[in-house]
Amino acid sequence: MPDPASARFPLQIRFGDIDAYGHVNNATYFSYFEHGRVRLQQLPADPARPDGPTIRDLAGRENFTLVAGQEIEYLLPLTLRPEPVYIDVWVTRVGGSSFRTGYSLAGPDGSPVYALGAATMVLVDRASGHPVPLPDAYRAALQRFAGPEVPFRRVTQPIPDRQQEA
Repeated sequence: MPDPASARFPLQIRFGDIDAYGHVNNATYFSYFEHGRVRLQQLPADPARPDGPTIRDLAGRENFTLVAGQEIEYLLPLTLRPEPVYIDVWVTRVGGSSFRTGYSLAGPDGSPVYALGAATMVLVDRASGHPVPLPDAYRAALQRFAGPEVPFRRVTQPIPDRQQEA
């Protein structure tokens, strides 16, 4: 599933990632996606200047990103293995003070896909704790990885209000 605009990073599954059922624990996938998101931010802001500022540097030292929301869809169980899996990370939306990332955790050629995920990140001022607009250079660096919405299989349905049913 890798999109041409995505960044791809290998990830070695560790013995400690495995739960009592013999597969990667469901909560560990969020850590894997975080790893991909952090690695994306560590890439050079300008690919022509590999020793220049990183994407993260463009957000400004006075700012940091917070996770505003995450979702995941587990497609296949993942077990301990000697070969790495790969995290593809791309940006599905860039807003005023936030951006949304998409993730795919898959084999080396993009198949099979073990899980899909998404996270909404908000840029926040360290001193005030309030959201701030994404700087133009940061926005441009993120948009270099622009890709499609995450192709989740599920259809979101409203949760019924149990009190109205009574």
